[in-house]
Amino acid sequence: MSGFHTRLKSARKHLGLTQEQLAAELNVGKASISAWENDREKPGFRLLHKLSTVLGVSLDELICGEGDDDMLEKPSPLTVRNEAEEVLLRSFRRMPVKRRQALLALMETLD
Repeated sequence: MSGFHTRLKSARKHLGLTQEQLAAELNVGKASISAWENDREKPGFRLLHKLSTVLGVSLDELICGEGDDDMLEKPSPLTVRNEAEEVLLRSFRRMPVKRRQALLALMETLD
């Protein structure tokens, strides 16, 4: 079983986020993300929920490694069909959480 730092890095990379992007999502410095991923420090308790939300991983999986063992390794069931979809997906993943939620809400009104 991998440690927290390994699961964190794996989840971040799975989403295609850089350390800088994740840091911006959490309103912390890139150095904090680096320290967490290199097992020099741990995030504060208050950040854990937001971290799990941003990464789309349960707290149990992120902290304890419990749950779906292959969750971070599973490819997405959706595949990118063309370059336009890839651009949209990359842009979406780089957006702050609040903007993602606003965009999704807007898209719901279009259906």
